[in-house]
Amino acid sequence: MLIKDKTRVDDGEVQELSFTMVATVQEVEESAKEFFRQISQKDIPGFRKGKAPRNILEQSVGGHANAMGGVAETLINEFAFKAIDDEGVLFIGDPQFNVAEMLEEGKPFSFDVSGPVAPSMHLASYEPVSIVMPPEEATEQDIKAQIRELQSYYHSFETIDDAEHKAEWGDYVEMTLTVTNHGRMVSGLGAADRMIGLGEGTMPESFDAQVIGSKVGDRLEFDFEAKDAEGESEYGDGELSAIVEVKGLRRCIVPEVDDAFAVKVGCENVDDLRKQLKLAINMQKGKDLPGLMVDRAIDQLVNRLEGAVPAYYIDFIRQDVGREMIQSLKQQGTSLQQWMLQNSIDGDKMKEKISNEAERRAAIDCALESLFAQKGWELSEEDIDGMFSSERGLEGTREDWEKSGRMASVRKMCRQSKSTEWLVETAVVTVVEEPVE
Repeated sequence: MLIKDKTRVDDGEVQELSFTMVATVQEVEESAKEFFRQISQKDIPGFRKGKAPRNILEQSVGGHANAMGGVAETLINEFAFKAIDDEGVLFIGDPQFNVAEMLEEGKPFSFDVSGPVAPSMHLASYEPVSIVMPPEEATEQDIKAQIRELQSYYHSFETIDDAEHKAEWGDYVEMTLTVTNHGRMVSGLGAADRMIGLGEGTMPESFDAQVIGSKVGDRLEFDFEAKDAEGESEYGDGELSAIVEVKGLRRCIVPEVDDAFAVKVGCENVDDLRKQLKLAINMQKGKDLPGLMVDRAIDQLVNRLEGAVPAYYIDFIRQDVGREMIQSLKQQGTSLQQWMLQNSIDGDKMKEKISNEAERRAAIDCALESLFAQKGWELSEEDIDGMFSSERGLEGTREDWEKSGRMASVRKMCRQSKSTEWLVETAVVTVVEEPVE
């Protein structure tokens, strides 16, 4: 089936692709045979299945015109969708088929197809991106951070026996804690026994500040805020109230980094501990840095997009994001509602989370496609076959994807893979030792 006269139309809100498809005489004949074969299997009074003549079969569907309409529908289902997939066209949703003239056997048959597609966008520059990356080898800062984590893991607590001791920054307070948001109990914080490190970040600083100066046996009631730097909160508007009963005060004892500590964690001495940590850090960097480089290179490319990604495309991607989230939670044995309750996320926060992810994915999609198109690259059969290697994660064989009419999706993944590889290979990298949390 031939596709011709492809035209992309942008009305300012949605970009649509339209073209004409022309079926060959042979395709028309095959579709007619298949249509009448299917009709002949129905119960037709006076005839055995498969034995009714052509004119009777046409009458059974309302006449010749209806029969030709049925043949046209069969032709579209049998040949058009495959031709569209072979052409690499990916419509957003189902395309519209406009059949202006009746199909005639023995003649080619043409009809128009149209539908929304991913937007074609431009980048401000198509030159290699510049990114900042951490060192590939473990730094002294990295090693010290790992040692601090080990010290924290092997810490112990010491009870503060002084009845007159007042809680101060760095102390750990054993408490029974109740938190409400305008009278509504915060999930998991109703008369809950907790040990909170003051200044540790478990609770907001505004909470810790209210506990500073308290003693064992005190009962505190106060308001505090639980908001991030942007003023957002996981707990409604973030305006919370607390009732705290102070049960005890403790100090955290962090072990000294000496040979005894090194032996405790499975090393011979401090020098061996540092050596082992360096090896572990280097192995982890070997796993993490390639992905980090990809993420940072793509982020820089996305920043070059001219204009905003059209809303219709973000809406389309949002559906995929929502489905993926639900499927992922289902695999974890939980529902979306349960997950939201466990993480104290309301409906509006969830919608915002999904929308932000959809906007990010849509922008990445458009940026990578723009780069591929501008560079004039082409896909080889070897490129496409490579998408079915185990590293790519595509389930099934190429034959499976061809039969299901999903090769256009594979080609899109392949285009974006080539764009990403070029980004990483050509990126101008500045190595900077970044702060370790």
